[in-house]
Amino acid sequence: MELIKAYVPLCWFRHCPLELPRSVSFFQKNLYYYLLIELFILANITDPLDALIEAILETGLTLMFVEILLIFRKASAGFISAATSFLICENIIATAGLPVIVWLTTTDDLLSYYILFGLMVWVFAVITYLIMRILLITPALAFVLSIVYFSVTHGGAFMLMLLI
Repeated sequence: MELIKAYVPLCWFRHCPLELPRSVSFFQKNLYYYLLIELFILANITDPLDALIEAILETGLTLMFVEILLIFRKASAGFISAATSFLICENIIATAGLPVIVWLTTTDDLLSYYILFGLMVWVFAVITYLIMRILLITPALAFVLSIVYFSVTHGGAFMLMLLI
């Protein structure tokens, strides 16, 4: 519970990811949860096997992106805390978005689209914040790198699925 309390403030733009406690066990739990959330979301879009493969690809690309960020900072030792930061923030926001996704698949209410858009802006802002704090760069450059992050992880997984 202490680790959750330490990492959750990242979703509210507080703390530095590299200064948080490292726990391989906590990282693994967040990794498994991330895979499950991605699988659930993708299974609502495509068939289960494709969803599983794409969720694994997205997870792998996310971890590779975090490692590349840390290599540029020459701080690879902070991989566990940085990767956990990305995963837990996306997990929290995706969990908040699950009812909205179910709502979207059952109705066509305009409010559900607004809420989903708000959650997407939130996750985008949080990833920008994490990149900014990890690399110690300006918000504008972090914003550009967050566009790259989403393009690589989500777009890259989709493109790889087209090749498979």
